[in-house]
Amino acid sequence: MTPIIMHGAAGRMGRRILGLAAEQSAAFRIVLGVDQKPARLSDLGVAADGAVVTALPDDVRGTVVIDFSHPSSFPALAKRCAELGCPLVSGTTGIEPATLAAALDAAAGRIPVLHAGNMSVGVNVLCAVAAQLARALGPGYDIEIVEAHHHLKVDAPSGTAFALADAILEATGRTRADLVHGREGQVGARRKGEIGMHALRLGDVVGDHTVYFVGNGERVLIGHVAHTRDIFAGGALRAAAFLHGRAPGRYTMRQALGLG
Repeated sequence: MTPIIMHGAAGRMGRRILGLAAEQSAAFRIVLGVDQKPARLSDLGVAADGAVVTALPDDVRGTVVIDFSHPSSFPALAKRCAELGCPLVSGTTGIEPATLAAALDAAAGRIPVLHAGNMSVGVNVLCAVAAQLARALGPGYDIEIVEAHHHLKVDAPSGTAFALADAILEATGRTRADLVHGREGQVGARRKGEIGMHALRLGDVVGDHTVYFVGNGERVLIGHVAHTRDIFAGGALRAAAFLHGRAPGRYTMRQALGLG
């Protein structure tokens, strides 16, 4: 059984992860939740006993922390988890890349850590396919990534859009300097090798992602539509079970999902 602490327990994802964990009580034990205001899990609509506290206590060594919270809290959380010996799974997006890398690298020397912009099986397969297509089609195809999310999402582009972009960049020897975020005004002809990133914010959209590969005479489109947050919540729990008992180090969602 995997013991878990939900960091960001009162958020949309936090509540759903806790709800799924409570439904799988033979596989997961909810130790507590962490959020800005103390409460009971039942106050969040979670059918489980336990408290929501404002900070990680000292006596939780070995408990897996699942984090879906605010990007500003991540460096301190990673440090605290390392101090306590708590494996860390995080799906928090909007963290500055250098800040994220430094926090993960520092923590990975003491605990197993896994950060992913998207934890669904389908999206992780999509990233692998996007990389393969980018290599196979070559530099003659223009690439654009379009994502859509609900109007309450605070960061843009999404972590999933960046994950798709990073997979393509790595496969083709490019860097994030080649990303262009939207276009406005007299931008001139499209620069060879750039990748366009476009974010839509619409109603209650859970998450839509489309990657365009367009050459002279044809276009190839691949994409993913999330119908429910359960695909991300379920992936987070799979990642927590995967990390439980692992040696310190950095792990990937592809490893957690058995995708290689």
